[in-house]
Amino acid sequence: MGWTGIIRFGCAGLIAASAVCAEPDKPEHDPLPQNVRFYGHFTPSVLSVDDGVTRQHELVDNSHSGGRIGVWWDDFLGYNNLRFNGELSLGLRSSSGISQGYQPDIIDFGTHSIRKLEVTLQTDRWGSVSIGQGAMGSDGVTESDLSGTSLASHVGIADTAGGFLFRTGSGTISTVRVKDAFPTFDGGRTRRIRYDTPDLNLSYFGKLRFAASIGVEDINRIETLNESLTDAGVFYHNMLGSFSIAGSAGLSLAETSTGREPQVAGSFSILHIPTGLNLTSVTGSRNNGGAYGYTKVGIRRDWFGIGETRFSVDLYEGYDTFGKGTRARSVGVGIVQDLERQNIEVFLGYREYSADGGSVVNYRDMQSVMFGMRWKFRRLENRRSVFEGLWQG
Repeated sequence: MGWTGIIRFGCAGLIAASAVCAEPDKPEHDPLPQNVRFYGHFTPSVLSVDDGVTRQHELVDNSHSGGRIGVWWDDFLGYNNLRFNGELSLGLRSSSGISQGYQPDIIDFGTHSIRKLEVTLQTDRWGSVSIGQGAMGSDGVTESDLSGTSLASHVGIADTAGGFLFRTGSGTISTVRVKDAFPTFDGGRTRRIRYDTPDLNLSYFGKLRFAASIGVEDINRIETLNESLTDAGVFYHNMLGSFSIAGSAGLSLAETSTGREPQVAGSFSILHIPTGLNLTSVTGSRNNGGAYGYTKVGIRRDWFGIGETRFSVDLYEGYDTFGKGTRARSVGVGIVQDLERQNIEVFLGYREYSADGGSVVNYRDMQSVMFGMRWKFRRLENRRSVFEGLWQG
């Protein structure tokens, strides 16, 4: 059975399951009406990269949170909920998709711009099942980060300048990209079937949720968009006094050039709410693919009465990530200013990259600066049309 057949079969199964999973007792209230909700944001940025020989400046979309527009459609079936989610990239070229020798058009819109196209059956008792293009079960397991500075600085080092290649000590361009030297082993998005448990309430110990998925390979421009096609993840959050805690971990099988390789990754973050001090730690490894550790310390406070000011510094250390005996190191500084009334976050990130090829080859250090903003389309919420009220004051 092809993927189209699986989708059709799965959608029919979801509709049938909605009747099976329904609560036996009639709800005391009438089911809620059908609901449509639009959402989106725009993240224009300016990226400057110095590879040790040349400096390049480009207008880009921040790959960590690329511009998008989407819609949620909900049909409440008693205590169950049948949901549809469609999401499109706005099509501005991504910060991770350019390099010294490749600059796509400023508007880079195509079939790869379809971020999500999925149907989900959500139940209180049994959890949810999703079918279609969307997040894998381990997507986000390295992103438990309470610093609030992820737009400017986070574990996804490759999101800023992932396509750029390191130069050797002689100044010639090598074949090692930033994204090769700084992996996260996180999940991604692809066509898949995914199951999520309901939140498991552990009382004083917080809440847990498990997810698992099976997907198919998605390739764009001769590059695999998601290597993890069988995976599982666990997500945790809790409040302990004045501390907010978040954690996640995932296990997956990655389809690589050497075959199917197991990989693990996880993250943990803690925020002291009164002071805004926070600490984030991430780690991951892949069989025959190396390992890394990442640490971030930060502070977030509303000092000026216009929204939170968030600041952080971080360090990434990778071992054997782009070959046996290799090392990769990156230091980053990020600041994000939230402008609450305008629904805008302004960010500035600076990062240094270094790669050590062991005894084989030396590489020159690289630096990047990215400045931009994320404007959330708050006026899209609760609108019947994408354009209704969007530009009104």
